[in-house]
Amino acid sequence: MSDSLSALYGGRGIALTHGRGSRVFDTAGREYLDFFNGHGASLFGHSHQLLIEALENASKGIWTSGAGFESPVREKLADKLGLMLGEGRVFLCNSGTEAIEAALKLVLTLRKGRGRILACRRGFHGRTCGALSITFNPKYREPFIPLIGKAEHFSMEDLAENIDDDTAAVFIEPVQGEGGVFALPAERGNKITEACRKHSVLLVSDEIQSGLGRCGAALASSLTGLAPDMVCLAKGLAGGMPAGALVWKKELGDFIPHSHGSTYGGNELTAKVSLAVLSMVMHSDLPEKAARSGEFFRSLISAIGSSHIKDVRGMGLLNGIELDIPSVGVVKALQENGLLSLTAGPRTLRFLPSFAAEEKDFEDAALILARTLEGF
Repeated sequence: MSDSLSALYGGRGIALTHGRGSRVFDTAGREYLDFFNGHGASLFGHSHQLLIEALENASKGIWTSGAGFESPVREKLADKLGLMLGEGRVFLCNSGTEAIEAALKLVLTLRKGRGRILACRRGFHGRTCGALSITFNPKYREPFIPLIGKAEHFSMEDLAENIDDDTAAVFIEPVQGEGGVFALPAERGNKITEACRKHSVLLVSDEIQSGLGRCGAALASSLTGLAPDMVCLAKGLAGGMPAGALVWKKELGDFIPHSHGSTYGGNELTAKVSLAVLSMVMHSDLPEKAARSGEFFRSLISAIGSSHIKDVRGMGLLNGIELDIPSVGVVKALQENGLLSLTAGPRTLRFLPSFAAEEKDFEDAALILARTLEGF
């Protein structure tokens, strides 16, 4: 491993070279079942033919024209994304954190004078300074306290009761990913939605990890009682290429001119791939397949019977397994046994299989997990 790269992320000890569907291969030619998928960004798996064709076609045109120029592909993408909220307006960017930053700026523009922004305990919204203000985990926030805002964090159960007329916005994940894979109960989501409506508070749904069909619907908000005014999207939006978007209801208004921007946001190369992604999400049975696959996978995990497994939870292809032992060591052992995963807290495993995963892949993953846990 090169010492020129920052050591921020630690090291997995392997270098991946290529992949097909749900499988990836390293420089030694070893095969892995990929339930990591680039932190969930490779939502369609690897070497998806439709995405390859979209990228090849896009590469022959202009790659990026820059903001301010008219762009038919960018405008078409915005139209398609806007449909997620009925009639929406869209800001295109390059990542989930950028979508959150844009939402924060727009919230403060549209609810000027209100002093409170609320978010959830265990919530994760990114690590730039604005996003850090609503990310809960102190280990991410404390080194940068002088630079970040002061959001208030409440449990899912207590959030609705703390919304008032001085609240500008509520930021919430329909399914918490980094924070342990906890889905928002629909009755809680309904109460949060109702409280936001009562006090004219903007409800911002962070669908960066849960959206685009992963959890069984185009937006997981629809499954958890949330009726958002704004939605943040990213992972999977361009099949693994950098892409993000903020979508909001058009009647709310817009940014102050020149108050925000992005050099690469909405570039034509990425936009064409994103259009192919949206076509598959909105006009296929992939979300329904994700819901069925998730239920099947969780049933397999529950049947393992290991004393180390304390809880199995999730929604669609976003799944968490709570253990009674540290998750980091298990993730490493799973990799050694041919299954790529990640953590969702100190004692929770997270599995982010792609749409490419089939029944046998879920069976293989459950067998590898069972065998791995026998060694602890």
